[in-house]
Amino acid sequence: MKVNLKSQNWAEYVDSFVAGKLPVFILGWFPDFVDPETWLSPFASCEQSPGNGVNYCNPEMDKLLLAAASTTDHDKRAELYKQIGELYAEEVPTIPLFWEPEFIINRPGVEGIKIGAPFEFNYNILSFGPDAKPASGSTDTIIIGSTDEVNSLDAADAYATHDWEIIKNTGITLMSYVPGTADLVPGAAAEPPTISEDGKTYTFKLRSDLKFADGTPVTSKDYLRAWERLNKLDGQVKGLITGYVANVTAPDDLTVVYELKAPFAFFPALAATAPFNPVPPDFPDDKIVQFPETLNGIGPYRMVSHKVGEQMVLEANPYYTGADKPKIKTVIIKYFADPTTMANAVENGTIDIAWRTVGPVEAVRLQSVQGLTVTTINAPALRYLVFNHTYMVGGGQ
Repeated sequence: MKVNLKSQNWAEYVDSFVAGKLPVFILGWFPDFVDPETWLSPFASCEQSPGNGVNYCNPEMDKLLLAAASTTDHDKRAELYKQIGELYAEEVPTIPLFWEPEFIINRPGVEGIKIGAPFEFNYNILSFGPDAKPASGSTDTIIIGSTDEVNSLDAADAYATHDWEIIKNTGITLMSYVPGTADLVPGAAAEPPTISEDGKTYTFKLRSDLKFADGTPVTSKDYLRAWERLNKLDGQVKGLITGYVANVTAPDDLTVVYELKAPFAFFPALAATAPFNPVPPDFPDDKIVQFPETLNGIGPYRMVSHKVGEQMVLEANPYYTGADKPKIKTVIIKYFADPTTMANAVENGTIDIAWRTVGPVEAVRLQSVQGLTVTTINAPALRYLVFNHTYMVGGGQ
């Protein structure tokens, strides 16, 4: 057998495996929300697996997944997970490669770094202490390094960790995490949702002071539009939401109601994912906007410029009314081709923070550099080898 190894930039790579062009490929997975369900349905359900290039579908598996997701009986859930695991091992060849931590490195005087679950990095709580020497020369600007690439900044499509990081720092989801924790609190919602007796209907009351970064007031119609747009555009993230949500209504300007397909107890955590942001007013209803020139959400920052593969600039949103007003006015994200170049940049002071992905080699090296702080983020990040179930080899499947 002849094996050809191919390297692509991230955006091309995503397009290739989603389109079913790759028979075998390596992926990384970071949890979408805090529940075992996030490790199952994305790879094994008929609705979600196409978005990850697995293209596996078995109605029997879907029944097991639905039963496990919709029960709160721990013993019953454990038994269902056992059955799911056995069927998955038999039908879905996936080879786990390794679990890996993430690392974040900062220069002296950088304060407020907290990485929560799942991989929540809140730029608005960052600040400089009295001994800091900002890379930009100003305490009003912080520079963060990343080897990630933007794949899509449209919440109806985006399904990558870095994309969600940007969307969440320029938006507010219905539910939010307390920075640095896995504790959920209302975000754009004014209070925790009201849940129907059967557990299938969640009613959220919105805060009345929400505005987009261009000053446009936010209403429940914006959340209804987000749902309708997600259904219509068939973006990569669609299955994550439509696998659980049956319908969305907006009975008044400050009320949005989600009707679920089953009583999913983890729904408040799902409501903290990127698709539960209102759609910026300038985004069209009939087209995904992967690389917008600006991003005017309702979060602490707005994106004012983005040069793909080079840098992104975020500025404090003057209309932000949420928790923790930005302490630093401007956030610049510098994109690097490899961990070594990024590590050298934080070492020599041309960036303030080196974030995903530093990697263990550079993290260990930088631990010995005086003044730098290396923090290990022990989050459940998995690298694995996956097989496309629809790829045809020699006329057979």
